[in-house]
Amino acid sequence: MGAWYVGTEQGVIGEFTTQPLADVFSSINALFAGFAFCGVILTVYLQIQELQDTREVLAETAKANNTTAEYAKENAIVELFQTYCSDYFQDVKNSSMNVLIPAMASRGYFDFVVSRFFVAEQLPLSNEDWPRIKLVTRSNTFEEFTESEQHDRYKLDELINFFTILAYQKDAGDVIARCDFSYSWWRPMFWMIAIAQELRYESNPVIQKYGTALYFKEVVKMLDQAYKLKPIENSSELVELIKDHPKLSRQYQLDELHTHPERWERVTS
Repeated sequence: MGAWYVGTEQGVIGEFTTQPLADVFSSINALFAGFAFCGVILTVYLQIQELQDTREVLAETAKANNTTAEYAKENAIVELFQTYCSDYFQDVKNSSMNVLIPAMASRGYFDFVVSRFFVAEQLPLSNEDWPRIKLVTRSNTFEEFTESEQHDRYKLDELINFFTILAYQKDAGDVIARCDFSYSWWRPMFWMIAIAQELRYESNPVIQKYGTALYFKEVVKMLDQAYKLKPIENSSELVELIKDHPKLSRQYQLDELHTHPERWERVTS
């Protein structure tokens, strides 16, 4: 009101300006513009503070998430190792070896075992394979061997499932670095099974029709990579791995038929 009065009284500021009222409003506009600018500055400042607070909260959240993830990984490692060392899983490993060792000694029995991974085109268990099997089994007769064979083969499925879970474990390399899981014992036999599975699947349309997609070869590759080993690429590399293997070729009486590269290659017509 004071500014209005001064602006309307010509005698008061007439000697200073010829447009007193316009100049008064200009000064008022400048004042409010200044207030508005201060408001913008305050808003920007508050937004910067809010963003900084948000960054701090996000940093704390990320830290907490990393701690939780690390704890979960540690817990998974402990659980896997406890499973592997449990009395139950010891039976799984022993039963699996009751199948795998005879499969190394007898190519015929090996083919039978591989065929049983599929729902179609399964081979029969033949007593013609017994002369080779009896070299490495605790069973005294073929009949005694067949009584426990199916049970042991189901345990082999459990062993393969365990290593599949291990292979697909996030940060599997870190898990394996802490717990070995005796992979060097299983590796050559796993590769033999994986390659034989693939050959049987690819060469038989009936198996393809009724079977599920194969995954075990990819699992063994992932395990090799986690253990920093070079995956097997072809039949020659597989034969090179198994033919002079200290366990397979000597203690497990490796069947010579396993060492023929053509046995690990797809037959083309």
